[in-house]
Amino acid sequence: MAQAQAFYWLTDVEIAKAKHDAASAQAKSAAMALSAQVNLLNTILDKMAADPEVLAAITLAKPELLALVAEKLEKHVPNVLKIRILLPGVNEIDEKSTPRMGFADLDLVRETLAKNQSPGIQGDKGLDRHLAIARRIMLNNQPSGVILASLDEALVLKTLKAISVTDVYLELRQANLVVGALGNKPISGTFTEEKVKVSDTDWEVYYQYRGGGSIVDMVMILSVIAVPMLFMLLTFFVGYRKTSEILTLDLQSLVRAVKDMMTNSMSGNYPVQMAEMSSIISTLIQFKRVLENQNKAQAFGIGNDVFDTDMNIIVTDDEDFNLDGFFNDKKL
Repeated sequence: MAQAQAFYWLTDVEIAKAKHDAASAQAKSAAMALSAQVNLLNTILDKMAADPEVLAAITLAKPELLALVAEKLEKHVPNVLKIRILLPGVNEIDEKSTPRMGFADLDLVRETLAKNQSPGIQGDKGLDRHLAIARRIMLNNQPSGVILASLDEALVLKTLKAISVTDVYLELRQANLVVGALGNKPISGTFTEEKVKVSDTDWEVYYQYRGGGSIVDMVMILSVIAVPMLFMLLTFFVGYRKTSEILTLDLQSLVRAVKDMMTNSMSGNYPVQMAEMSSIISTLIQFKRVLENQNKAQAFGIGNDVFDTDMNIIVTDDEDFNLDGFFNDKKL
């Protein structure tokens, strides 16, 4: 029983490890897909930032020209809602266009002038919610402006939902904001939650999975343990019954042989199936022959040395004994 419990514990540990590895692999796959999507968008915007028409608009610094060039760029970015080309020193939010450029977007633009920042989900839930990506515009090795792209957050959700998951629940979080989820959220039971960082973003993929074995796993493990044990018990029981039957029959033959020896009425065979029983009967027959030879010697007044009746008894392993030769030797 202790061995069965140890086997169950070890198997449960292996199942838990396998589930952890599977859940971790799916979460890492989701993080890699999201990171690849963001890097692709960054690459597209970096190429736009180096476009001669964009650089010319930055040099002239005319708001109308900047808006016109930004409108042209919108045609080349998938799922884009709005593109803005902004000059250094911008300090006003834009509430006229959709989605609106709020204070979070304004802070992103200011920080990007110093260094390209990670993209993020900005704005209130609804028309103003968007994925904001900002990239620096470099002119003569100096940061001269910023391209701010506002994209539909559905682009992120589409990338997330394209991932196939099994027995795991994923959540894409930006700080305390749940951007999107994938899989069935666990309702009850014991679950483990871990996270994976999405490269080049401020996002993290949290994943939950059942840590131990499920009821199905437990049933399977118990079946693996119980079936061999039941088979062993059945084999032992059948073997015990068979051995008991053989031993009973052999003992009956042995008792009959001893009885016949004591009454000098031995005849026929005494069949046995166990070699040990055969040796016992053979030994008793030889011993009786020695005693009879000694009795003959004493009856005729002859010394035992004439009959050479030493007591060295040879044990054989024959299963059936034909005693006809033995009784023929007894005739005078």
